[in-house]
Amino acid sequence: MYGEEIKYSIDLLEYSDKESIQLFSCGNDKIDHYIKNEIFNGSTLNIDDGLHFKICKKNTTEIIGFYSLASSGIIHKVDNYMHVLPAVKIDVFAIDKKYQKLHFNEESELSEKDHYYFSDQILCEVIRKCRDISESQLLINFIILYAAKDAVKFYTRNFFSPFKNFMEPETNSEVNSLEPMYMPL
Repeated sequence: MYGEEIKYSIDLLEYSDKESIQLFSCGNDKIDHYIKNEIFNGSTLNIDDGLHFKICKKNTTEIIGFYSLASSGIIHKVDNYMHVLPAVKIDVFAIDKKYQKLHFNEESELSEKDHYYFSDQILCEVIRKCRDISESQLLINFIILYAAKDAVKFYTRNFFSPFKNFMEPETNSEVNSLEPMYMPL
């Protein structure tokens, strides 16, 4: 099976998805714990960290991916000058283990250098959504995220770059061990 064969939809996560999300696992214990235990707060969704989206296989309740978006900014600091550059933050991006490293098509699978996976396609959808927001609703100059060390190659392959020297990353304990990355829109 190839990723191009998978029909899916992207919608806001709802409280009624609580049961379906328990079957989801991206293989990262911290992210899995967050998705399964911290997003659902009593009888409501916790949206303190952003809006949560589910990627569902069409005509099923199977959640094959998850991401959250939040407004953010990049602190641009040079000497005594500081300015906040408008950004959107991909707070969480996760694909179920069953769909990771799934080639998008046969051409990708046969290519020795240029692999394109289903997860790349989903990330492209997220980037497209951010671009659409930027072009029609709200000025956004950058997409930012904080990548786990084992995901840096994935994001680099999808045109994200490490923060530059003049960009100040967040300094909270949740992201201290992660690599701050950005993409200009």
